[in-house]
Formats: sequence, C-alpha cells, structure tokens
Amino acid sequence: MKNVVICCSLEDENIELLRELKGNSALENATLHFVHIFEIHVYTSDFSPYIFPSEEKYPEIEEASKKVMRSVAEYVCTPEELEKSQIECYFAYSPKQKITEYLMDVKADVVVVASKPKHGIEGLFSSSFTEHLVKYSPCDVHVLRPKLEE
Repeated sequence: MKNVVICCSLEDENIELLRELKGNSALENATLHFVHIFEIHVYTSDFSPYIFPSEEKYPEIEEASKKVMRSVAEYVCTPEELEKSQIECYFAYSPKQKITEYLMDVKADVVVVASKPKHGIEGLFSSSFTEHLVKYSPCDVHVLRPKLEE
C-alpha cells in the first residue's frame, strides 16, 4: 500500500485545485494523508515578543483546519479511501521543514501540492512551499497548477 500525502493550504483557490484530484488514479490503493501546517509567527516589539497563534488557540485552529480538510477528503475520496485516510494539522515555525520530516516519517511515495501564482514583487523570489518540495522532497511530487485566466 502506498502513502500519498496531500498538502492542504486552506485558501479557496487551493481547495478548488485539490478537488480536481477526484478520480485520479494516483490515489487508488493508497493511504491518503491530508496535511496542513500552520506557520507560527514571532513578532518582536519594544517590550516583548508576540507569538501568533498562541498555544491556547491551537485546538480551535486545528478543529477548523481539520473540518476544511475533511470536506476536501469527502469530496475526493471514495468511502473506502476515506476510511483509510488521515487528516493532520501541525503548527511549526518552518512548515517546509515540518513537511519534509512528515514525508520521511510516513515513508510517503508521493506528495501532492497545489501551487498558486505569484504576483508583483513576490514573484521575484524563489521561496515557495511548492518549490521547496520539488527540490527537497524525499518522494515524488505531483504539482497541481492553477488554470491560466484568458
């Protein structure tokens, strides 16, 4: 049985791309791992650092994230696949490092990620989550690209 990790960004455009996985042969006979990694941000001020989100918010954020991922899983998976699937939410200072560790821990065969277009100055820098996976993933990477607007 192969392990397929599906990286779930919780943005609407990424959710729509992930829904296109319905019926994809790459998901057949696999354990599906729907994973979202929420980035922990540290802000500094003159008085003390501020960490967002705070640990007391973790359960609320995790529950909301899993609810969104469950709706994607229910849409994409057959009932048999849904029964075998796992839905995980993590909090990390470096989501890129956390996903790489997760892929190694579950011995993933494929990781699926939905990319998003970059605009303006953001497009000049090569530091996206998708690009990180393409370069450093210990397994094959399947990138879902957004449709070009005409």
